[in-house]
Parts: sequence; C-alpha cells; structure tokens
Amino acid sequence: MEPIITTQGLSKIYGGESNAVHALTDISLQILPGEIFGLFGPNGAGKSTLVRILTTLLAPTHGSAVVRGYDIIRDELQVRASCGLVTSNERSFYGRLSAAQNLSFFASMQNMNRNEIPDRVAYVLELFDISGKARAPAQSLSTGQRQRLNMARALIHDPPILFLDEPTKSMDVQTSDFVKGLIKEELNGRQGKTVIYISHELYEMDNFCDRVAILSDGQLRVVGTPAELAARLPQRSLYRVVVQGDITSIIQEWHRIESVESATLVSEGPAMAAYDLALLDEAAWLSVMEAVDKNGGRVETYRRVDDQSLRQIVAHFSNDSTDLSALEARPEQHSKR
Repeated sequence: MEPIITTQGLSKIYGGESNAVHALTDISLQILPGEIFGLFGPNGAGKSTLVRILTTLLAPTHGSAVVRGYDIIRDELQVRASCGLVTSNERSFYGRLSAAQNLSFFASMQNMNRNEIPDRVAYVLELFDISGKARAPAQSLSTGQRQRLNMARALIHDPPILFLDEPTKSMDVQTSDFVKGLIKEELNGRQGKTVIYISHELYEMDNFCDRVAILSDGQLRVVGTPAELAARLPQRSLYRVVVQGDITSIIQEWHRIESVESATLVSEGPAMAAYDLALLDEAAWLSVMEAVDKNGGRVETYRRVDDQSLRQIVAHFSNDSTDLSALEARPEQHSKR
C-alpha cells in the first residue's frame, strides 16, 4: 500500500544564523491511508509546526512532503482540498452568522457544488450532534459547541485526510469521549479517513492510534505501533505517588536520584500533586521517600502501577537522552485495510 503522506528531510528554521531556532529537523516519515496516526511529544516538540507544513499553512525551510500524491509547495490547492484541519484555538467563524451559514460559507470556499451544500451542512451538523444550533449565531455557542462546529467545518468538503490538533481541548469528558468515538468508529472505521491526531491528553489515548510518532525538540525520536514501542521500554518499577509539601523541591531532589528514570505529573493542586515515578532499580524507592522527608514533605498515598501506557511510552522516548536511532517504521505491516 502506497503512503498517503510522505515527508523527506523536512526542516523548519526560524531566524538568522546568529539566532536560529530549529523548530523541525530532518523529519522523514510515512503515513498510510486509513490509519489513525498519533503525533505526540512535549510542548514545543514541533508537532503543530509539522501539521501546519503538511496543510500548506507554513513553508518548510528544507526537505519535501507529498500529501495524497501532491507536492505541498507545487500543488498547494490540491493538498488543501485533500485535507481537513482542526485546531484547538479556532477563531475563524463569523460570530453573527449562524452555525449553518458559517458552514455554507466555508463549503463555498472549497468550491463545492452549490446544490450539494445544504445537504452536506445538515449532515455534518447532525454528525456532531449540533443540529439544534444550526440557526444559532456562532458567537452564542459554548466553547465545546464551537469546537464541534470547528470539526464540522473541517469535514464540510469530505476530505480523505483529517489533521486534528488537540481537537477535544476545552471539551468536558462526556463530549470528548463522544468525539473520539466518532473519529475512531465513524470517520476512520466506516469512512476510512486517514487521521493524524495530536493530543496532550494521553491518559485516554491507549488503544486509539494504529501507530505513533514521538517528537522532541523538533526531532523525530521514534515511530511504531504502541505495542512495538512498549516492548522497547526498559524494565522498571512504576509507582503512583501523591505527595504534599514543597513539590518543586521534592521533584528536583527526585531528579537527582540516578535510578529515577522519570517523574511524570498526573494531577496537581495548591499543595499536593500526584506523580508516576519510573524506577530503574527497586531499591531507589527508599531514596524517593528520603527525598520527601528531606524537603519537609509527606507522602499521602502510593501504589505500584506498572504499565505500558502510551503516556509512559511518550515520557520515555521524549527524553533528550533517548537514542535517536528510531525504530524503523514498516507501515505496510500495520495496515488495517
């Protein structure tokens, strides 16, 4: 199966020689038709920059990319017609126009047949369960409803490729689950659309993506299926620790312990936080507890939670010390179709 997206040596550099910022460095990957492909990594990793380049909103400094057989530079219009883009901070709607009027406008911008637009608008509004807001001004919609409308806009011209950059941000849990189910079961599962998905909400992303690429500091760290990457995790013990006190000092002390591979924040409050600690040596647990006492803190609860979740995979491979000789991606072996 031929890839639907291919990048070769893609790089993006801002500034001049004296103050150059390398947002992306030599990104080469392939994405197959009909797969959900996750782009993950810490803030500033280059994920959104890569998406903006692939959707022609940003020109690369070096390298090339082909989307559905079209070059992102030479065939800009064809690439845009092939893609739908959803971002978390979309502000392109006209506030006084209704939801349906906004969608009709964007459909016309995609050169859709005028006679087909009303039915398509009705369909995407129904798909995202906002038909009841069809006549409501866009400015009257809640944040979650606007994000649903944002996704409806991305689908108005029925593109084969969807780029979803934090699509469920600002949604409540129930709405987020609804949208993710719709993406996986309907848009990808039944309609066969290729989905490139970016999210920081990794707690609920397990069993969602077919393959993932992990970026850090603008570099591609690793590509593969979640199962392949989980198999490469080092043998370690994982503890969920809820600690109270001077959290910053405690975390700094934990990072000084050689056998603490990572300390990943789970949740935090004013004076209490939950962390997942990955220990390369079980004996390091004593040093972890001593670090809390040393900084006047207190462990409220702790439990062993060994897992191979996507969150742990991303935390491990995003580490700057990770070997950049990434797992060779063989996407043809993982095709669902």
